[in-house]
Amino acid sequence: MTKKKEQDTSRQTSEAEGLKEQLAEQKNRLLRALADFDNYKKRSNQDKEQFAQFANAGLIIELLPILDGFGRAIDAAAKGQSGEEMIKGLSLVKKQFIDALKKHGVVEIEALNMPYDAHAHEAILQKEHDGPEGIIIEEMQKGYLLNGRVIRPSMVIVSKKGEE
Repeated sequence: MTKKKEQDTSRQTSEAEGLKEQLAEQKNRLLRALADFDNYKKRSNQDKEQFAQFANAGLIIELLPILDGFGRAIDAAAKGQSGEEMIKGLSLVKKQFIDALKKHGVVEIEALNMPYDAHAHEAILQKEHDGPEGIIIEEMQKGYLLNGRVIRPSMVIVSKKGEE
């Protein structure tokens, strides 16, 4: 071979070696990036699981005193204390419960004497009534909103015009 060909071959060989090194380096970077991403996904899933496990901790902590109140009310009933005091105690526990739910965005849906709304109310019956048609005349079960979204519709009885 001529000297020029030897130089070209040598140069091509060194270029090929350099490209091989660059390729190996890029491959290592890619493998590290994939490993980092895999670790990130695992960490993220672990964080989500922990969040789901403890997301309601604040609500539960606020409900525990209410549970204690129910326990005291049951004890008072077992001891045969007066009915009036029992009613006062249970009313207080109910108020505590409602206040705890309100703190977390839960509110009752207004129903009685309101116009029927299919999004917030579930009509279980229609009764003839003297007033206007489509008005809620009885509430069988309270409905609730959570931060403005219906989580349980009110079960209601709706008025209808009597036959004339």
